[in-house]
Amino acid sequence: MKKRILASAVLVLAATGAIAEIRTYQEGRDFSSTSIRPGQASFSPAPIPKEWVLKGEPVTESVAVSQTDDGSTQVHLWRTTASTFRWTHRADEIITILEGEVTITEADGTRHHLTPGDVAHFPVGSTQTWEVPKTLLKSAILKYPAPQLVDAPLRWLRRARTMIVG
Repeated sequence: MKKRILASAVLVLAATGAIAEIRTYQEGRDFSSTSIRPGQASFSPAPIPKEWVLKGEPVTESVAVSQTDDGSTQVHLWRTTASTFRWTHRADEIITILEGEVTITEADGTRHHLTPGDVAHFPVGSTQTWEVPKTLLKSAILKYPAPQLVDAPLRWLRRARTMIVG
C-alpha cells in the first residue's frame, strides 16, 4: 500500500512538472496561422524513387505548407504527372484530392477511385499501387511516428496513470 501511495505521489509530481513545462514552452511560441494557394505555391522537385515507378516517367513536386511546433506533423501540397507507381508510407498520411484523380490499389487488392474532395488515410508502413491518369494534386498531412525513446515513456506514464486513477 505504501509503495502504491509513493508511486502515486511521484507520478503526480512528475505530471505537474511536465504540465508546467509544457505551458511555459507554449506561452513563448508563435501562434500565427499558415495558408497557401496551390497556384501560387513554389513547388520543388520530389522525385518518386525509380524502383517504385511501374509505368510512365512521373514529374513529382511538393511544397511544405506548415508543420506542428514539435515537427511530428507536416502539411504538404504534392503533385505528379500521369504514371503508375508503388508507394510505401513512411508516416501516417491523410490526403485530400484537390485536382485530378487516382485509383489506389491496396495490398489486399481493394481499389479506391479518388477524385477532387475525396479524403483518404494511409497508415505508416502501408504500401499501395497508385494509377494516375493525368496530373494529380493533393494536400497531405503527414504524422511521423515518435521515436521509441520518446514514445515508450509516454505509454508507461499513461498506463501508470490509469492504474492509479482507475
